[in-house]
Amino acid sequence: MDSFEARGERRGRRLTVAGRLAVFARSFLLQSVWNPRGMQNVGFCFAILPVAPGADDPRGRTAFLERHLRFFNTNPALASYVLGATAAAELAGRGATEPEELKRALAGPLGMAGDGLLWGSLRPLAALAGVVGALAFPLYAAAAMLAIYNVPHVAIRWRGVARGADLGGAAAREVIGPGLRASVRLLRGAATVLVGLTLGWAIAGAEGGAGWRSVVAGVYLVLGLAAARLGIPPTVIGLAGAVGGLVLMATGVAGG
Repeated sequence: MDSFEARGERRGRRLTVAGRLAVFARSFLLQSVWNPRGMQNVGFCFAILPVAPGADDPRGRTAFLERHLRFFNTNPALASYVLGATAAAELAGRGATEPEELKRALAGPLGMAGDGLLWGSLRPLAALAGVVGALAFPLYAAAAMLAIYNVPHVAIRWRGVARGADLGGAAAREVIGPGLRASVRLLRGAATVLVGLTLGWAIAGAEGGAGWRSVVAGVYLVLGLAAARLGIPPTVIGLAGAVGGLVLMATGVAGG
């Protein structure tokens, strides 16, 4: 990596495949040196270091480090869009201000988008899938949970670097626009259905349990579709279902 950095990855003044891979791999350490003052600044600087000026340009390298050690904070996965766009701007020699403007303009919207998509939708879905899997297929539950979250998560990181390098800041539109809202609704609806499956499995374990599971799962399928369309948080439906399940168990209905 050192020899790669020393060259500054400036052949053709474009981020090559090797450069993209280097930035992508380093992006996983974005929060490794998180601090209250600069938050993700050290991790961001480390991730983009492959495009820094080489040792033969000490002034340029120092200015580069100072520029990218300033405050930065956004969603860790969607930060890849900022990394790709900023790396491309640095290699194109667009001045010292454009990289900073890109970081400031994209950090806030991407932070909100990533928190809603990954942490507020995909991660709960993966956790609920793990719970359902533990009830139905215990040997594969952990692997399924990790795959459901990490396959799209890693794909988003790579796509962010690649699209950011090709399109600059405009690449972020694909995760900020209407498509994001549709994805969030879909994931939250699926999470609500899984809440229903989990509750349906847990509520009725005695005689007649299979029938109650089917009823509860069906109800939650409808509620999941309604939640996706109306924007109702799955936690609200899950809480209501949990209260309903307690009532059923307290009255003895779930036991048949």
